Amino acid sequence: MSTAIHWWLQRLTGALLLLLLAGHFWVEHFLTQELRRGELSYQAIAGRITHPAWQAIDIAFLIVALYHGLAGVRNIVLDYSRVGPRALRLLTWALAAVGAMWAWWGIEAFRGL
Repeated sequence: MSTAIHWWLQRLTGALLLLLLAGHFWVEHFLTQELRRGELSYQAIAGRITHPAWQAIDIAFLIVALYHGLAGVRNIVLDYSRVGPRALRLLTWALAAVGAMWAWWGIEAFRGL
């Protein structure tokens, strides 16, 4: 991908992270009846996390956060070092591989629920 696409995706994922984090915070801290009553339990959390809509939101959060974070690492390397085109390609592929493995691992965690 070109640098311009990475630049735009970094901004887009940053905005999505703000929305997902605000939504996550609101649901987890203000809409959870059990939490407000002081009765939050494993069963309440397990009941929510097994719902397909919540799983989709959590997986989206994972993928967006992974891209944003790993692209940030790539940007830091580019900003603070001299990297040639070949090293940049290798770095990009290595970070993509790490991200794919981490995403697979996170998504697989939902399989057992």
